[in-house]
Amino acid sequence: MTTRAAAGLLGPRPDPRDPIRIGFQVWGQSIGWAELMATGPRIEGLGFASLFANDHFMPILGDGDGPIVGPSGPVFEGWMTLAGWAGLTDHIPLGVMVSGAGYRNVGLTVKMATALDHASNGRGILGLGAGWHEPEHRAFGYEVLPIGDRISRLDEASRVARGLLDGKSVTLDGTWVTAHELRNLPPPAQPHLPLLLGGSGERRTLRIVARDADIWNGEGDPATYARKNGILDAHCAEIGRDPAEVRRTVGVPPICIRDTRQGAVEALTEILAAQGGTPADARAWAASSPLADTEEVVASSLRAWHVAGAEEAIADLPWPHDDETLERLAGPVRARLG
Repeated sequence: MTTRAAAGLLGPRPDPRDPIRIGFQVWGQSIGWAELMATGPRIEGLGFASLFANDHFMPILGDGDGPIVGPSGPVFEGWMTLAGWAGLTDHIPLGVMVSGAGYRNVGLTVKMATALDHASNGRGILGLGAGWHEPEHRAFGYEVLPIGDRISRLDEASRVARGLLDGKSVTLDGTWVTAHELRNLPPPAQPHLPLLLGGSGERRTLRIVARDADIWNGEGDPATYARKNGILDAHCAEIGRDPAEVRRTVGVPPICIRDTRQGAVEALTEILAAQGGTPADARAWAASSPLADTEEVVASSLRAWHVAGAEEAIADLPWPHDDETLERLAGPVRARLG
């Protein structure tokens, strides 16, 4: 198989003077399958940088103060979503943002990512995280652990994933993860399928990122992201790894662009109201997004994350998708960034 020329996170590291790229984490909740599948070619056709599914089994709601957990409703599984997009897209990188170590056997997940990589002609990214959404763990019968144990489990899962992706035979008799002479065969289609780790815990998670990740997906406003980015650099230096080996992305809230801030918040409120929860929840959630605003403000915010160290912003994309925002991002905002 001949893989296509790598782009974005799968290609060469960008020049620091290049503008920040924009990708999307497309929500699989409150959407029909046909609409979800149409999203892949749409995002690729508009020239965006990456296409991620999210890995949840129950709906996720929230605002700037954190998640609202526990709602029920329709959600499509993320890895099967990627398999569908693999056959409908041509060049955009594909991944899950991110698979929780508590409900994904890591060896099996590496195998799934490898199959995706072959199905997509070398466009796969493997995303892992500690997992946090306790209601879906309980509902599906997965063990709910305290946060410290979740990070320990991610630590072990990440070690196994790193070894398998490096072509090694992996044996680990861990507290949470067990592997016995485990290998990943066949290997991925691309020469180096990247491991993306999501999370921003400064003391432990960023140490795991420094040790194992090809890509980091962090969070927070630009000032917070810049500080955590510096901490990641320090962890890399401490273990003798070149910090430049870890590509930097930032997860950002839903973007909605209108001619006024008020108009953008109103439009985003309508979108988020379709996700469940109360009208007041939807309005508060929309108002909490710094990216519900004008083209100028959105571009300025994205530039600030770029200055803070992110080469790519990966935005949440809930249904119904906002065509006006997508068109403005692909056109006027991209022009402002460039």
